[in-house]
Amino acid sequence: MSIPHTDHADADDSGTGAFALRIGGRTVRADRNDELLAAVIGDEYLDESDPELLFLMRLEHAIVIATAVQESIVAAAVQNEDLDETTDEHTWTVLLSPRETADPGVRWEHTVPLVLVTALFSPYTDRDRPVGNIAWVDPIDDVAMLDSLQGLGIIEVLEHDDLVVGS
Repeated sequence: MSIPHTDHADADDSGTGAFALRIGGRTVRADRNDELLAAVIGDEYLDESDPELLFLMRLEHAIVIATAVQESIVAAAVQNEDLDETTDEHTWTVLLSPRETADPGVRWEHTVPLVLVTALFSPYTDRDRPVGNIAWVDPIDDVAMLDSLQGLGIIEVLEHDDLVVGS
């Protein structure tokens, strides 16, 4: 699995912030969630103040992360023979489609999880949100993105007070 590159890949940013997370071998401390998210997205995330552009940055990275996680899951499933030459074409198509266009239909019931981005489905778009064996990356705000990245195992929140949205 590949995480977008940041300038301080193996650094230890162990300051005195109220929050701490681990990403790979790196521990990051921060006072705000946007500072934690910058450890994943990159320092340029902190340079932006327009809420729409911040959302677009989170969305872009959510798609990249969802793609990388899906590729990793598919590779492991092939190695474990959960996917093979007997797997139907629809399943392969959905698993290998770009995350922006993956269309599992109303329900995804395959044993191999599907990784999708919440903002690409209802209520944010006119695409119906599927149910089933789906892992979601949620870029709607900093807290939702951090929570979903932790749920996928990409980051581990080590310490937190009440989560606060950056001002």
